[in-house]
Amino acid sequence: MRRLLLLCLLLPCWLSAKELIIGGTLEPPLKWLDEGGQPRGLDVDLVTAIFGTLRVPIRIELIDSGARLTRGAETGVYDLVMTHSYKPEREAYLLYPKQSHLRHSWHFLVRKGDAGKIHYEQLADLKPWRIGITRDFSYTPELTAAMRDPGYQFQEIPINALQLRKLIAGRIDTVPMPLVTAFAQIKQEGLEGRLDYLPKPLKTGLYYSVWTKARADADTPTLMAAYDAELLRMKQDGRLKALYDKYGIPYVAP
Repeated sequence: MRRLLLLCLLLPCWLSAKELIIGGTLEPPLKWLDEGGQPRGLDVDLVTAIFGTLRVPIRIELIDSGARLTRGAETGVYDLVMTHSYKPEREAYLLYPKQSHLRHSWHFLVRKGDAGKIHYEQLADLKPWRIGITRDFSYTPELTAAMRDPGYQFQEIPINALQLRKLIAGRIDTVPMPLVTAFAQIKQEGLEGRLDYLPKPLKTGLYYSVWTKARADADTPTLMAAYDAELLRMKQDGRLKALYDKYGIPYVAP
């Protein structure tokens, strides 16, 4: 309680703070540019809401290259970069907050009518079913090893966007995909109500909006703590879930 009071007392001094430049890659429905070139998406709404509450001015810049974003983070082009998972090597140039806003969760997608028929507790449960996979995708070591087992029925294609169409058409029975990616395509292609996903995730990972060491200053630790406190409140009062609902993304609590 004392910590939150201190943060509240500090907030007014940020009214004259420098504008934060926040970078990200194009990744609908998390972040994209609309027809007018304005940033849109769940991540955009989230940082806008949090820094709006903190009364800190921000400017969001979205680019199409992950490599360029990394270089910008390393060299101080950005104060923050959006939607990064934790990797130890990234600590050389990034500062991670305590609160994540996204749990990237991979699940097996199935047709709605098969949701009660196909079960997944262990990978061997899927041996009777045709499994779609995408060439050069990074799956789990277990799934990668299973691709060499003739007891499974894998079907590989080069274009991931075709997987849900194959599933709808009955050419495969299930496909592993991140829920964010899958439901963005479901909404875009009008497939609502035709697909479902199995409850146990294949893999899952937390994602954060992170500060860059190159642009950090004496105010950064206090600002990061205030960011964490506001994001935690959004989780507790339902505002974060409401953002997921706005974009048709299943909410898996981060």
